[in-house]
Amino acid sequence: MPKKRWSIEEKKQHVENWRASGLTRQQYCKLHAISFNSMREWPQDVAKAERRANESGLLPVHISTQSPAANPPQGVNDPVMLFLPGGIRMSCHSTQLTDVFRALKHANA
Repeated sequence: MPKKRWSIEEKKQHVENWRASGLTRQQYCKLHAISFNSMREWPQDVAKAERRANESGLLPVHISTQSPAANPPQGVNDPVMLFLPGGIRMSCHSTQLTDVFRALKHANA
């Protein structure tokens, strides 16, 4: 008999029902014919899916239509500070931004 594949919605519903039931995880699994080893990871799976759903895939960007000045104002060569989800801060030089964004894009893939 093939193993049942549970959707994240099913996992979430079972985790909520189990927590509200007052039963141990093992008792709940036996009552609902769920593999205890399978359900052991579900709370983490649900939390991870919710974090991903709450993360924005968009970055705010301001584009200026002004042409660059012959003498750039002071501070142009200062590092850029990026504030990433999860409280991560990253500093890089503006010339590295393309590579940094590319790496971040592939890190989520």
